Amino acid sequence: MVSLCQAIIVSVLESFVFVTHTKAANRILEIEKEVKDDHGLLKEFTDIYALAKSMSIYHILFIVSQFFQLGLCADALYHQNTIQLIALSLFIFAGFAFSAIQVYQSTSLITTNGTIQEILIREGPLPKDAVPFEVAIIVVMFISSISFVYLSYKLYQEFALVVILEALSDLYLHIVLSLLTSIGMLIVGFLGVKSEKKVYMYLFMVGICAAEGYIIAKIVNVTENPNNKYRGTKNFVTFFLCVCLVLGVVTFIISFLCLRNFDKGLKYHLSRSTSLTSNKNGQNVLDENDREYNLETVNRTTQRWSLD
Repeated sequence: MVSLCQAIIVSVLESFVFVTHTKAANRILEIEKEVKDDHGLLKEFTDIYALAKSMSIYHILFIVSQFFQLGLCADALYHQNTIQLIALSLFIFAGFAFSAIQVYQSTSLITTNGTIQEILIREGPLPKDAVPFEVAIIVVMFISSISFVYLSYKLYQEFALVVILEALSDLYLHIVLSLLTSIGMLIVGFLGVKSEKKVYMYLFMVGICAAEGYIIAKIVNVTENPNNKYRGTKNFVTFFLCVCLVLGVVTFIISFLCLRNFDKGLKYHLSRSTSLTSNKNGQNVLDENDREYNLETVNRTTQRWSLD
């Protein structure tokens, strides 16, 4: 409604501005013919007429822009496109800026030459006679700009809520988010145990608690769903949810035990990488974390083999 009112009111007012400027330009052309013998005045009137004539194009474009913003507004509302609403608000602000500029154009069109001003005032309408209409356009555009900012913000909230609700009802999105969340939790838990970072373990355990709460809520939803949403799959879904619930409890217990064993050699045993290299300087050598040990020293036994 705001867009429609703006388009109608501004177009009507701008039409009056266009008619006034056209009459002024035509009168300037007539005066130009009358002063053709005075080369100084002729040049001045020629320049003024050219400027006045070129301004008519901008008035027409401004009128067309009002119906363009009306179509843009209708399309944005139909498709619930928040980006178009933001673009529309910026477009209307640009129109408000132009409405202020055209007042300056109308008032500064005539030069300070006293003779020219006297002739124009005496002979006919001036471009600045349209200033009252242009000021009214500025007021309308200002009110429309403020209104559009407010309405766009409200519609942005409404459209964003609709998009979120549609996304939450998408089954494939649920599956993808569940997989990503599970993988992320596993990575956090693995890094926490491997590096003995208690912060990671706390995050992992909090994630398990959140997952357990979600599973319990799903079990309640499955068992007490009044719309029979899970008809035909209720038993299977309940079974797998219960399995996930038990596994979550077991995982939490194991995580707690691992947390208790931090700084007690767990990190050393998990990170120890051993490899046996054969025949280095004629001896078997155990390579552990870039440290080499002679196997005979490690085993504390020395045996000699011989063939009879």
